[in-house]
Amino acid sequence: MQITLDTAKTIYRNAIDPRTSDGEGAAWWDEVADEVCAVIAARSLREAAAVIEWWHHDWTEVSDAPRDAAKRIREAGRALRRDA
Repeated sequence: MQITLDTAKTIYRNAIDPRTSDGEGAAWWDEVADEVCAVIAARSLREAAAVIEWWHHDWTEVSDAPRDAAKRIREAGRALRRDA
């Protein structure tokens, strides 16, 4: 699945952290965009969660889980497609 960088940023901000800025840098956003695409394209929620499980230390600090975040990313991606 291919999406634009701006779309990936919108999905990430809608699903994970609305305060995330472009100041994170291009390399960081490129990695995020790749993972957002992989999460959306995953065949199951379990596979989607596995893509972003490495973020686990961040999830525990905000009482979140990879599965919950993956679900939000997938839902945000679907919402953008419906609105397009």
